[in-house]
Amino acid sequence: MKQTVKPYDDEDRLLALEKVIHLSSDSEERFNRVTRIAQRMFNVPMVDFSFISADQQLLKSSYGLDLESIPRDISLANYAILKNELFLIPDTLKDSRFAGNPLVVDRPKIRFFAAYPVHSRSGHRVGVLSIADRQPGSLSAHDQSAFRDLADMVENELSYLEVTSRDRLTRLSINDGFHSLAEQGLNVCVRQDAPAVAIVFDLHQPQDALIAESKIKKDIRLKMFAEQLKQFFRRSDIVGRLGSDEFTALLLNARSQHVDEIVRKLQASIDEYNAEVDNPNIIAFKHAVAEFDPQNPVSSSTLVKMANYNLQQLPKAM
Repeated sequence: MKQTVKPYDDEDRLLALEKVIHLSSDSEERFNRVTRIAQRMFNVPMVDFSFISADQQLLKSSYGLDLESIPRDISLANYAILKNELFLIPDTLKDSRFAGNPLVVDRPKIRFFAAYPVHSRSGHRVGVLSIADRQPGSLSAHDQSAFRDLADMVENELSYLEVTSRDRLTRLSINDGFHSLAEQGLNVCVRQDAPAVAIVFDLHQPQDALIAESKIKKDIRLKMFAEQLKQFFRRSDIVGRLGSDEFTALLLNARSQHVDEIVRKLQASIDEYNAEVDNPNIIAFKHAVAEFDPQNPVSSSTLVKMANYNLQQLPKAM
């Protein structure tokens, strides 16, 4: 079997892909719009936008291709993620790499192929926008520029999904969505020489309530805690969910003492809630903070890691 060609950073690329691939599950129409434009612009019978996974080319949007996936070891699009430039094959039958490829000699009988890599916000080449024809072809400099613009459109759509990604349960920003907003806030703090503080919360059940918890009951606790966070943090604060039981907030132009007052009010409200529910359903949490120094700035992810480290130093919940 022919060995699959891979970029030098394929492991990191696949990690980046894991973060974005689930965001696009209900968003094919965003990409369909671009593939339709590409088909009309270049008058080709085949167009697709695909993700390149560990062993498959996963077609997220396509025109003229009755396929959901293609094995990576025969994928022409896989070659497009090797470099940050146009990948062009004027005639596959004259290219020794592809003359015997099943996609060339059998259906869909690709002769002309062109593709641009599509990047995630992290800069990794996670996908490819491709056009193909059943006869040899070429792209003028103008066509190449227009094709690059379409690939940029796909990147913008993907970036939008990453930035606006929200947790469906709590409606809070998650992962890259949170960190994108947090980075913008920290940049403002640097320009204004203003402090900031990150706080992380870890939810847990009290020791005497450690029984098997249904997903429904856990979701109720998580949603309730998220609503409490929205209530007590300022509109200018950035609140997000980082994991199953982990939440975070970034307070701009604030210091640790500001957190103390918020947590005091939050705990009082949680205590009122706990007094009205059965023991297995009560909410308990621990928290820790890390301060941001605008004179020695760090990224939002580093700041959260610092707060998480401080959290791990706390005594185990009883």
